[in-house]
Amino acid sequence: MQALTSIKRVADKVIEWLCIAILAVMTILVTYQVVTRYVFDESSAISEILAQYLFVWMVMFGSAYVFGLKEHLDITVLKDKMPPALLLIVEILTNVVLVAFSTGVLLYGGALVTNQQMGTADAALQIPMGVIYCAIPVCGAFILFYAIYNVCKAVYDYKNGLLRAAGTDDAGTTM
Repeated sequence: MQALTSIKRVADKVIEWLCIAILAVMTILVTYQVVTRYVFDESSAISEILAQYLFVWMVMFGSAYVFGLKEHLDITVLKDKMPPALLLIVEILTNVVLVAFSTGVLLYGGALVTNQQMGTADAALQIPMGVIYCAIPVCGAFILFYAIYNVCKAVYDYKNGLLRAAGTDDAGTTM
């Protein structure tokens, strides 16, 4: 479990810094776009399109990051009342569905779309659209890793008596 946790920390940092870098570049591009539009009465299509693509990338990587931190939207009304054994089953089933989704849709489907779009160039940037679409399988790989990690962590926590619903304290009582 320690090895997986170390890998997860590295993955978290990679995505975190990637999102920070994307946000910084987007800020520069949008500022440049505003200055050229209002000061010089010109518009830069390249900065506008690139900012849009980077925004999509940031959303994709940000969603993987939030999923990895388990900070995503989670309705815990039923899970808060479950005993640890049932909670373990729910955690495993939830993450198995996510493994199937990230493998089938994001990794496999994303790789197909990325490969199909490598021959099509973006009109403004003149780069293959596949480069832009590659965020899908990359984020799918991160989500797949996080789902596998979550299953391993839930099993580890269950075996060590640490698996509890979100609304319980160390004694297992509802807060």
